[in-house]
Amino acid sequence: MTSTKLFRESIAEQVYAIIKEEILLAKREPGEQINPRELASKLGLSIMPIRDALKQLVDEGLVVHKPRVGYFVRTFTSQEIREIMEVRKLCEVYCLEEYFDRIDREKLLACLESSQEEHDPTEGEEFEHLDDNIHSLIVQASGNIFLIKGYENLKDLIVLIRHLVRNQTYQANEEHIMLIEAILKGDRKGAKQILKDHIDRVTKSFSKMSFKSLNS
Repeated sequence: MTSTKLFRESIAEQVYAIIKEEILLAKREPGEQINPRELASKLGLSIMPIRDALKQLVDEGLVVHKPRVGYFVRTFTSQEIREIMEVRKLCEVYCLEEYFDRIDREKLLACLESSQEEHDPTEGEEFEHLDDNIHSLIVQASGNIFLIKGYENLKDLIVLIRHLVRNQTYQANEEHIMLIEAILKGDRKGAKQILKDHIDRVTKSFSKMSFKSLNS
């Protein structure tokens, strides 16, 4: 591999990280078109690393490419949302059941304290970060690198879906507190039921929305 190709791939990786961050932080809305030439001009780059970065995001499911039309931030049909959340439920509930004793209690306690702080823990990026940490701790307890990697990819899609539904954070925060308290008490059965109910409720709230698909 030539040094020129290595350099180009390095730039593409940086562009990939920039676009992905914008998508996951809702700086680019679901369904929004991404213009490679405008992006290249803005970043002072050629079109090639932009297209390489977008291709990687297409492969990960965060961006959709429609031939002769362009690139778009991924959006979802109700059926796709139900299927994504079904996989999430299978993954998280399995890990909670099988690796309950290996969940990091110290980190969970820190999450609990953040959830109960006097300032509003349900605001914007702070809630999303806390939400990600709580659910990821359950899966990370497995120590299974393949399972964890698959879940991380799935979580990116969940973050994107979450941007489509607002005003759900207060109830989710209360459910997180209940879940953590059950785990810290050693109540495996109770924690499992709370987690299942939480994911079911979130899935139902998502499914009530009407979403346009850009996948066809």
